[in-house]
Amino acid sequence: MACIKKCSVFIVDPGLSNKSAFQELLGDWSHLVCYCSSIEEFKHLLVGIVPDIVLCNLSLPGMHEQDFLRQVATACPHAIRVVFSEKAGADALVRLVATGAAHRAFCLPLSKGLGQSLEHDLTVRSRIRIRKCWEFMNHGQGLPTLPPVVHELETILQNPHYALTQVVEVLGKDPILAARLLQMVNSVHFSRGIMIDDLHRAVSYLGISRTRKMVLFICALNHFQYPKKYHRHALSIIDHSIQCGKLAGIIARKIAPGQERTAVTAGLLHDIGKLVFLTSLDEALHHSPTFMRKYGLFATEMEEQIFGINHLELGSALLLWWNLPLVMVDAAANHSQPLNSLQGVPLCVAIADRCLLKVSNGHAFTVDFNLLPHDLPVEQWLECARALTMDKIMPIAA
Repeated sequence: MACIKKCSVFIVDPGLSNKSAFQELLGDWSHLVCYCSSIEEFKHLLVGIVPDIVLCNLSLPGMHEQDFLRQVATACPHAIRVVFSEKAGADALVRLVATGAAHRAFCLPLSKGLGQSLEHDLTVRSRIRIRKCWEFMNHGQGLPTLPPVVHELETILQNPHYALTQVVEVLGKDPILAARLLQMVNSVHFSRGIMIDDLHRAVSYLGISRTRKMVLFICALNHFQYPKKYHRHALSIIDHSIQCGKLAGIIARKIAPGQERTAVTAGLLHDIGKLVFLTSLDEALHHSPTFMRKYGLFATEMEEQIFGINHLELGSALLLWWNLPLVMVDAAANHSQPLNSLQGVPLCVAIADRCLLKVSNGHAFTVDFNLLPHDLPVEQWLECARALTMDKIMPIAA
């Protein structure tokens, strides 16, 4: 899969044997690949080159890996951060991605599949007009400001020995945030029919990684201010997102077994860019019933005309800035791409999104299900979509 533009890739690793393996794996790349044997060498290169992706060894002499990744995030907020190590460090890698220190992780030795995965990440990254998205956010309501409780949570998660009770204690300091988290966990879209009325049980059920993503989603809803008369449109987008998450999880049982929870969360976040745009529409558009009706079905086209970027770019850029895993960014950026060009969790989200739009809009919405393998139960998924559209959610954004 070819990237749209030439990218800059930094590899920070003191190991000479790994350098040889990377050179063999990436030797025929058209991208600029810079090998740094130390943190000092990395900082020196930053003076003249802005990286699109930074890969670093879990074991870096002179600095804790989380401190280094945090410095990279500050110096290069638009770069994808990938961390790697021997298999003995697998648990630490999972934790670094779950807590947002890194966007992706992998275990050595290097494989051809890794090269393809990195190429895909760069393709996704090149599709997002980062500069335009950044300018749009700065001229509007700004990048969602996270409340103090979230910053405290991030600090706790940086400690590899954090306890679940610490996470629960911090979230409990914000009663509104805790109540909305419980509300979402107990919605028909996430629970398994068991009432969860305790924050500790909710975090245990979701897991740290998914708890963090849902907290960020709720904070975004609180940040963007909609006039009361337009809450219905915002709730419609939120409702569709939650339904998409539920259906994506169902579809993942067939397409991406073992990744059902990831698919649910990716579906929840896939349209977050629409919520940002909804707060940016001027009064003339807000008062246009035709525009608001069409916005749900032809959002991308209308956003391009008005803002010069679309919700897929803006949403995926936001998830990248929030340090969420690349699979979330991928699903947000690519869920409108042809179905035969997607795989894994992004494909699950794309199918779920199309099923829901189809049952809501009928013949007005054209789908490309013919590009899918014929043995997939698309009709069954459409029936699930019809059932989900009958559910109602409480107005968590109000």
